[in-house]
Amino acid sequence: MQTAQYAETGKPQAVTIFGIMHIIFAAFGFLSSIWAAFIAFAGNPFLNFGPKNPAMEAQAKAQAEMQEQMLPGTLISTAVTLVIAALMLTAGIQLLKKRRSGLVWNNRYAWTSIVGKAITIALIFIYTVPAMEEMMSGMGGKTPMPGGFGSMMAMGMVIWIVTTAIYPILALFFLNRRPVKEWFAAQPH
Repeated sequence: MQTAQYAETGKPQAVTIFGIMHIIFAAFGFLSSIWAAFIAFAGNPFLNFGPKNPAMEAQAKAQAEMQEQMLPGTLISTAVTLVIAALMLTAGIQLLKKRRSGLVWNNRYAWTSIVGKAITIALIFIYTVPAMEEMMSGMGGKTPMPGGFGSMMAMGMVIWIVTTAIYPILALFFLNRRPVKEWFAAQPH
């Protein structure tokens, strides 16, 4: 074996796996933030593809008003996502470079992500749920959505966000085990 191959033999697989996944998920975070910001300022372009009838036009108007009400929450959520994506990208690069700081950046990302998810859940109840309820009531029963749809959708969003918390928890668990931490301690900064 060559010297470089010996160096790789003691490297925990979790370092490479999470390094690659961090970079992929960070790219997705950046793209979703750009898309959310676009929709927040330019509106949802998909609303214009439906058939033009009074009910659909009323729904499109109501959705535009709802998006306007949700703008502060959308901007806060987008900023949180950008911060998390930047931390995640930095962590992924440092992990793949086999740097000791990769563990530090991973932990920063993971804890920030968990806090960010709590913030996002709060934003759902502060901005999204009231905006959806107002949209549904403002349409005067002309919506194709069933009653209670806003609450069901909010619960679905909360369940999704809680589910996405699994990844940062796994990153904390697998990269902070004793053998992995010992490997990190032997790496350059």
